[in-house]
Parts: sequence; C-alpha cells; structure tokens
Amino acid sequence: MKKALLGTTALVAAGLAVGDAYAADGVKLSIGGRYMGAAGVIFGEKSDDPGLEDNTRNYVFKQDVEVYFLGETTLDNGLTVGARVELEGQTSGDQIDAVYAYFSGGFGEIRFGDTSEALGQMCYLVPSASAIFGADSPNFNFSNAGLNSFGPTNGTCYGVDDKSTKLVYFSPNFGGFSFAASFTPDASEDTRNTFHGAGTRLKHDGTNDGPNSENISAALNYTHDFNGVHLVVGGAGTWSLQRETNGVSAAFHNNTDKRQEYNGYAQVGFSGFTIGGAVSSRVNRGNAGEDDLVYGAGITYNWDAWTVGFGWTHGDYELIGNGAVTGTKKAAGGTITAVTRATADTGEKQDIFAITASYALGPGIQVDGVLEYDDAQIDEGNLDAWKGFSIGLGTLINF
Repeated sequence: MKKALLGTTALVAAGLAVGDAYAADGVKLSIGGRYMGAAGVIFGEKSDDPGLEDNTRNYVFKQDVEVYFLGETTLDNGLTVGARVELEGQTSGDQIDAVYAYFSGGFGEIRFGDTSEALGQMCYLVPSASAIFGADSPNFNFSNAGLNSFGPTNGTCYGVDDKSTKLVYFSPNFGGFSFAASFTPDASEDTRNTFHGAGTRLKHDGTNDGPNSENISAALNYTHDFNGVHLVVGGAGTWSLQRETNGVSAAFHNNTDKRQEYNGYAQVGFSGFTIGGAVSSRVNRGNAGEDDLVYGAGITYNWDAWTVGFGWTHGDYELIGNGAVTGTKKAAGGTITAVTRATADTGEKQDIFAITASYALGPGIQVDGVLEYDDAQIDEGNLDAWKGFSIGLGTLINF
C-alpha cells in the first residue's frame, strides 16, 4: 500500500511545485502513430473438431493502426506537463485506446487517466526479432487454437485491468533501479460523468459482472551496462483487493476470489545477441482456482539492418466448470466419435515455437516475418486439441 500512496504524494508535490511557473511558448501539439499490417497462411492444421478445418480459411489479412495526439510543454521551473490521447485507426468498440495526463521532473513521473497498470508499463517479453510476431503476446498470430481451447496465444504481460482509469507513478532511476506503482479504483474507462446513473461507480450494475476493484500494482526493474554487456532484470505484481461476481455463470456468482497476477523477466545483451526469458502467473483468472502459468525463453541476433530470432512459450491454463461438455473427436482411420468431458478440474496446455526475422528498410520502417508452430490440447481425453504451422509476413511503420 505504501508504494501505491507514493503516486498520490508525488502528485501533490508536483502541484505545489508549479506555483507561478509558466511556459513561455505554451503547450505544443504533436501527432504520431503506427501502422501494422500482415498476411498469414496456416498449413498442416490438425484438430479434434472435425468441422473446424472446413469452417476456417487457411489464410488471412490483418491490420492494426493507432494514431496519437500529444500536447506537452516544459515550465520555467523544469516541470514537464502533457496529455496524450491514443485512437484506434480502425472502427473499434473501444475507439479511444488510452488517454492520460502526465507530470514529470526530478521526482519521477505521474500519469492520471486510462493507461496500463504498473505491471504492464514495465514488462519485458520473451525476446523476438519482430515487433509484431512472436511466441509471447504477439500483436498478430494466425493460430485457430482459440476456437476450441482457452486462448489463441500465450502471454506474459497481460495485467488485470488493462486501460481502466488509474493513477500511476514512475520513480527516477537510482543506480540502475527504478520502480512504478499504480492504483485503479474499478474496471471502467472512457467515462466522463455518470456511470449507469451513478456519479461515483456501482459496485455491481448487472451488466458488468465481476469488476476487479481497488487494484494495486507495483513493478521493479534493474538495468546495467558493463564491459559490452547489457543486463535487464525485473518483476511485478498486481493485486485486486475487491471483486464482485465473476460473470462466468450464474452458478458461480458467489465465487469472488480476488484476482492476482505476477510476472518476472531477465535479458542479457552482448555482441548483437539478446538472450532472455519471462514468466507470468495469474491467480483466479475466472472462477476460483482457475490459475494460469506461462513461461518461455528466446534469443535474437542483430547485424546491420537484419534481426533474426527464435522464441518458445508454454502455457498451463486451469479450467473450472459446473457440468460436462460433449464433443466429437476423430479416431484412428477418421472415425468420428462422441467424447464427454467434465468441465471441472481440467486444463489446457499450449506450446508455441516461433522463428522471427526483421529487416529495417529505414528509420521507423521494418518488414517482419514469422514461421510458427502451435500445439494446444485440453487435458481430459485430448478433446479439442489443435496444432498447426503458420507463416506470416508484415510491416511496421512508425510515424
């Protein structure tokens, strides 16, 4: 709790420090953003769902575009003040991706608004040559495992409350050490005044089952350069102090065990190589006892405009249910049989192997590629298993 209060203390200090200080030129507006686009192909796809392969294409085109507006100025006393608004460049249910104000100086930086928690802000992924593909939390992936298992990919930097409105504090660097802390009142964003008629917030409004409320997140990072070696080590945790109904099903509406999430990472860079690993543990993701563990490692090598890499992640996902599911499964010789699986005390395991490459065409412009293999299966009788290869080619343009 002490770390979370640091942000509030620093905010008060920043307000007092402004005093009568002014910026001679006022606030300046700048515009930027990034464009991601990719094409992917799946081959060698195998699934226990006999209809999945017939109902999905074996290729896809994807885009992810973001534009931001940044207003910033530095006051005569050295305090930097600004606001940033990030918009999705495509039609989206969450058109405003992030919006926050910030104050920075010798005390560190304070952010207030819709932005990621401390865990997500300071997180490092398993190394990948690509900024858009990889075995860990990729922007684009082409696996169909998500159609009949827990998720289409593994990730170590997800966090608990995404872009909910919060207060975040970033410390200065102390001999290579830095930390961040954040506090999130509830799982809501993009709100201006009332929320379903409430001027504050409803604890349970009937449409937003299971908000993770009173979330505290803290992250610690250490970086050091010595004799041509670059070292990064860190970790974080997020704790939800209050949780209403989880919204998974009516049978579990009293199942309100609080969410927790932890991650850790380490990377070493030398002579063009970067070697590292990451791990994430999520507690009570959905129902009580649905705990996830994801870990992996990777290596990249950079020379001139080229970077190549290999990464692997493994995910263990516990699934807790309240009944049984009957599905179908291909037996030897192609015979389709019925399989019944209890939905309690089961789980999914997923392994992802990704070879990535990137070529820098110019400043802020790169072309990336990936060759990936995914293998996912449900524990009970291997029902809903999926595996397959995919190839992707894409571009990232920062502007």
